[in-house]
This record gives sequence, structure tokens and C-alpha cells, in this order.
Amino acid sequence: MLENVTFYNDPLLVQALRPLSYYRSLDQLWLGTSTIQDKWKAYSLNTTPSVPIAILGSLLPNTEMVQAIQQLSPNTALVQGNQVLAFSYELGQKPLPPSTSNKIAYSGKAQWIQHPEDLLKHQAAALLDEINPTPFDIEKYQALGNTILAPNNCFIHPSAQLKGCMLDASHGPIYIGEEVNLQMGTIIQGPAAFLKGSSTNLGAKIRPNTTIGPGCKVGGEINHSIFFPYSNKAHEGYIGSSVIGSYVNMGALSSNSNVKNDLKPISIFDYPQNKQRNTGLTALGLIMGDFVTTGIHSKFNTGSVVGCHCNISSQGFLPKFIPSFTWGEFPKLQIYQMGKAKQVACQWIGLKQQAIPENLAQVMEEIWKEEASFRT
Repeated sequence: MLENVTFYNDPLLVQALRPLSYYRSLDQLWLGTSTIQDKWKAYSLNTTPSVPIAILGSLLPNTEMVQAIQQLSPNTALVQGNQVLAFSYELGQKPLPPSTSNKIAYSGKAQWIQHPEDLLKHQAAALLDEINPTPFDIEKYQALGNTILAPNNCFIHPSAQLKGCMLDASHGPIYIGEEVNLQMGTIIQGPAAFLKGSSTNLGAKIRPNTTIGPGCKVGGEINHSIFFPYSNKAHEGYIGSSVIGSYVNMGALSSNSNVKNDLKPISIFDYPQNKQRNTGLTALGLIMGDFVTTGIHSKFNTGSVVGCHCNISSQGFLPKFIPSFTWGEFPKLQIYQMGKAKQVACQWIGLKQQAIPENLAQVMEEIWKEEASFRT
């Protein structure tokens, strides 16, 4: 329950989490088996009706954090370093962090998503914590040609369809959600999660620490990656150490590199700094925004960032940063015109049988203006 609780978007973090934060608030970022907001719903957060609470949208919950937030007195902020984690405010007022010195320094464990790659850093722990294995009729699935190793470490929803698949949960739990459809030859190594309505193509290979979001269809090889809802990578190709936004469609053999040949730390484009930022990670692939389509054989280098509303392809490696509203085959890239981009976005939303957001045009305009300097 989250009565009298809202989530606020720290403007600096919103910028730092581009392009994933264009079409969703911070609490709607995905990792593990759910959004951040849904993770908070799993905790009993008892607040006083007269003292509403605002929580940093990218803050990950834990029991000690919940207790500290519940003890906030009126007009008080809970902070760690320079980051406001949560604050209380006057009933009927806008949820804005208090400008006074009424702040409490939190010395406990606090984890919040500051950059897109942080979702991958916390992915394994989230899957291990959130997947609750449940007994099921294993003979039913064996009769359909499935092999399930460590079935006591799996959750399989009764409505899920599995035929001729191999699930290996011996090193981590596996979650197969409602109305999931795994086609023949699918191999999954846990920890991994397939969320509601997702599916695989023939022979898909899903390696550990991967989340396939609701309504996604995937194939080929995917490793340590998060697919936000309603995206497709249905064919062969490798995606590793990556975060893929919503309504993405990857052409056959689209692939990314996630480790440098010299094993040096990987840098990625940073939106607030308008330059490359050293992540300190030796494994990092692709950060891709919403409404992106890639042509067949598209290749992405380590630490690549692609904005929203792009239709791109290449014979060689694409640039490591591709701003929103980019169209064409590299190196002959052009500006993807607003009207055409909106038409294509609506078509993909309709294909996934979802409602077109009322603010779609408004958000597109905001992205267009915000990234004007990047396009030139």
C-alpha cells in the first residue's frame, strides 16, 4: 500500500537517465520483475494521512529505508550526501523538497539509480530477491518435451505455454509469468524473468540476469539485459549487458559488443555532460530509448547510446551515440521528420494493442527541442 505517498523526479537524475527517462517517470524504470514503484508496493509503508510523503523515484526500497521514511516529521527531508531520498510536505501543497535546513542524514544502506547502467548493476540482486519459486506439476511440462533443472527454483504461471524448452535454474531462479509463450528450443539460464505476455522465437538463448518485459518477443542470444515492455528482438543476433526501451524493433542479426578487446573500462555518452563518461565497467553494451527500429545486421559497439524515435541501420559499426530522431543507413544519417516518426510510433503502439498516450505528441516535441544541439 502506498497511501499518501508520491514519487518525485529529481531533475538532475532525470537528465542523467536519458534516454530512458523521456517516456517514463523515474519510478517507472524496470529491473528485476517489476518497476521501481511496484517494488515499493511490496512494503507496508504506513504514513500519517496529514503528513504526505514523497519518495525519490529511482530509490530502491529496503526494510530499514521504509522505517526511516515512516518516521519523518512534517516538512522534513531524509538525505544521504547531497541526495534527497524522501521528504514530507504540507497536505494540499505541491511535493517539493523543503528548502530549510530541516534535514535528517541517513546513514543506512541507500541505493538509487543514477545512470542507465545502474539498472544492470542491481539486476541480479533484484531477480534473486523478487522471484518466489512455487511448486508446479513438472510431469505436465515434461510430457511436452521440456527439461527443467532445479524445478524447485522456478515459478511458472499456469497460463504459460512451454514446449520443447530447457530451463536451468540450478544457479538462479527462473520466473515464467502469465500468458508467456516459449517456443521450441528455447534455453533459459537463471536468474531470469519473462513477464506477462512475453514470448520467444524458436531456439532463443536467454542467459543469466535477463528480464524480458511484458509483451516483448525475443530470439537469438540475450545476456544480462533488460527489455522494457512491448519491444521485439525476434531473430538471431546477440544483445548483452544492455537496457532496451519500449516499442523497439530490432532487425535480424542486430547485435552489440559488450566487452572491449583490451578489457578496459567502457565509456558511454552522458546527456547532462554532452560528452563521454567513464562508467568504470568492463561489460556494458547498449542503452536504447523508446521507438527505435534497427535494420538487419545493425552493429553496435561497446557503450553505445541510442535516443528515441530512430530508424537506423548500417553495414559497419554505428556511431556510439545516436541522438533522437535519427533516420537512415550510416554514414548517410538524416533527421527523422516529426510527422513520420509519430506515424510509425503509433503503428507500433497499435501492433502491441496498447492505447496511444495522450501526451505522445507533447513528449516528442520536448525530445525534439532538448536534443536539437545533438542533431547538429
